[in-house]
Amino acid sequence: MARSARKSERGLTLLETVVALAIIFIVFLGLTDAGLLVVEYNIRNTIRDEGVSVAESEMAAMRNIPFAALTVGVTARPVVAQRIRGLTVNYTPSWTITTLNADNLQVVVNVGWNRRGIAYSHQATTIVRNR
Repeated sequence: MARSARKSERGLTLLETVVALAIIFIVFLGLTDAGLLVVEYNIRNTIRDEGVSVAESEMAAMRNIPFAALTVGVTARPVVAQRIRGLTVNYTPSWTITTLNADNLQVVVNVGWNRRGIAYSHQATTIVRNR
């Protein structure tokens, strides 16, 4: 005996399927955009961490110079190129040395870099004492 299908038992219509797929597509677009935003923030933080590392290495290099050889003023240092996730980031370090008194110098290490047209910098300060 043939049973007639009720309207509620017929399944999904083509229109309902298309609407469901459109909603899923819109949700995935939002998730993709959020994923790209997370990757951008992660890269920016990695580049910043590397800038801090460059400043620390410049500070270590400066501390190996004898006190008498340190000259007051701004000293531009060579550009440091680092590869980060397939990107080459150029860091431009500089030192600014000022005299506090006869036995103490203040050294400010500034490291700058650019990312997508925005200039960033990190600054570290220390005092060097004549031994």
